[in-house]
Formats: sequence, C-alpha cells, structure tokens
Amino acid sequence: MKRKIKKPVYVSHYLVLSDLLIGADVRAKSDVVHYLTSRIENLKMELQNNFGLEFVNGVTKDSTYSYYKPYILEPTPENINRAEELLKRFSTDEVLAFLEQKPNAEDYRESRGSN
Repeated sequence: MKRKIKKPVYVSHYLVLSDLLIGADVRAKSDVVHYLTSRIENLKMELQNNFGLEFVNGVTKDSTYSYYKPYILEPTPENINRAEELLKRFSTDEVLAFLEQKPNAEDYRESRGSN
C-alpha cells in the first residue's frame, strides 16, 4: 500500500523561489507538476505582497499561442538578498525531507483526495 504524502507548508514557495533565483522561467513550467500548486500567480503575489519581493514589470515573452509576462526577480542586491533569505526560511527539514521523496503530481493529488 502506498503511503499518502502530505505537502508541507511553503514547499511550493521553496520550489518557485529556488527557480526564480537561478533565472528559470517559472511561467513556462506546469504549475501542478513542477511546483505542486494550482496557481503560480498566487505564489508570486504572496511573495510580492507578504514577503516584500520585487519583480520586473513590463516584460513580455511569446509562446506558441500568445504572449505572457514572465516572473523575473528585480536584480537589485537588496531584493536578491531578501529572496535568498526567504529561500533559507522556506527550506525547513520538513520541506527538504518531502522533496527528497520526489513525489509526483499523481501522489500529491491522491493525498488531497482529488482526481
């Protein structure tokens, strides 16, 4: 029998923030599969409004069917330091142990009781 995995608080924040810090285009990846969240926009707004991170505005990128606004951290030393401190804060033992198990979206959905 497969053990149900409960997603710890801030695991999605940790995943998104670690990719933002290396310059990855988080909007180009599947929210559910890569970041274990249903709406990455909500994470971005929380990082901005509740944790004080600043994002570059006015940038667009094209995809196969349309244009979208990528999430890019404002590259100021203060903002990058704030992001790195937040990443340390989000990297709790619980989050890191959860990520070591390398759950996939199917395991997560099963643990939430959704199909």
